[in-house]
Amino acid sequence: MVMFNNIRNNKNMLNNFIQKDIRVRYRNSFLGYIWTVLQPLLLSGVYYFLFTIIAGNPEELYPLWVLIGVITWGLFSKSLNGSITSLSGNAGMIKQIYFPREIFSFTTVGSNVVITALSLAVVIPFMFYYELNPSWQIIYIPISFLLIVMMAWGVGMMLAPLNAVHGDVAHLFQFVTRAGFFLSPVMWTMSMVPSSREDAIGYLLLNPMVVPLELMRSGIDGSPMVIELHWIYYSVLFACISLLIGMMVFIRYERKGVKYL
Repeated sequence: MVMFNNIRNNKNMLNNFIQKDIRVRYRNSFLGYIWTVLQPLLLSGVYYFLFTIIAGNPEELYPLWVLIGVITWGLFSKSLNGSITSLSGNAGMIKQIYFPREIFSFTTVGSNVVITALSLAVVIPFMFYYELNPSWQIIYIPISFLLIVMMAWGVGMMLAPLNAVHGDVAHLFQFVTRAGFFLSPVMWTMSMVPSSREDAIGYLLLNPMVVPLELMRSGIDGSPMVIELHWIYYSVLFACISLLIGMMVFIRYERKGVKYL
């Protein structure tokens, strides 16, 4: 498609933008790139204290599950919110020179993929501690990445032109991603849902982020997927449709949206 051709034809510019975005995030920071692993580790420590020490959660792998959940959700929320503000946040450059504007949203997604991949290195000591060996299920990790990128980039492109006109969209979705953090299996897993609440499982699985989160955990700890196959198809279909509609909306309304910048 035209959008992918634009990205491929401007791959050098894209690479420069991604590198710059990563450098800017840790500029004037004493610890620098160490924050890519330190930030999710500290946040996971807080949740471990709350839910394991205070609430007495008995799951042995719970600290690892929370860490994986925090890192994975961070990829989705930062990519989504960054894509939504990709036009409004680069208004100055857009007014000065023209080049394919989907580069901005893909830069955000690309830099978050790199940072997330670096952050996942922090799970290696946990795997040694829990004596977890990599299995064939490690292929779930890139699949999870792909689904998250498709959803976040697709929905982000869908809303970027609207946010260029109405900045309230970005504020709304900052709330949505915060609420989604608790409604998604970040601090809990599907295996932790009590059997007495099976009626709620169907509603939980309507959240398309459930499958990528569970895939990431299963890919790292080797645990079997407890989600039925048709729900996995649902998440894949949601990701594909999100990306397709997002590209169509962006191509059609991007020029109209930037007029309001």
